[in-house]
Amino acid sequence: MGFFTLETAQAQLSPGGNFGPWIWDLKLKAEHFSDDSVRLRLPYGDHIARPGGVVIGQAMMAVADTIMVLAICQRLGRFATLATISLTTNFLRAAVRQDVIAVARVKKLGRTTAFGEVDFFVDSSDEPIAQALSTFAVLPDGVGAFNRADQRD
Repeated sequence: MGFFTLETAQAQLSPGGNFGPWIWDLKLKAEHFSDDSVRLRLPYGDHIARPGGVVIGQAMMAVADTIMVLAICQRLGRFATLATISLTTNFLRAAVRQDVIAVARVKKLGRTTAFGEVDFFVDSSDEPIAQALSTFAVLPDGVGAFNRADQRD
């Protein structure tokens, strides 16, 4: 049994959950959670589309970051303080007026660093439209300190 159920994951993605209002506004839907993969749906809407109905990359990158946090916590079996180190996204083709499906996998989970990948598809297609590779810092429990840009070590 994993850390999240579909219901507890959906609660994290909704108002009052651990993510910010800009993530709540995406209206993400939790569709699958296992120790091997996490699947979310980004419903199509005009608020995430360019003229012509193309889903914007910024929304997909926000999904990539969000789904990897969920996937890492699922693998760890607990909520963890995570910080994005890198997120590289390659867009392969456009999603036009369609829901986007994101599937995340944790590729390596170390004591202080996690690596993952997210594949994106349009609904009802197995052809990828984008892929994101990410690296996250796994901070010690109870520690929320980051290296701030306005301070020197």
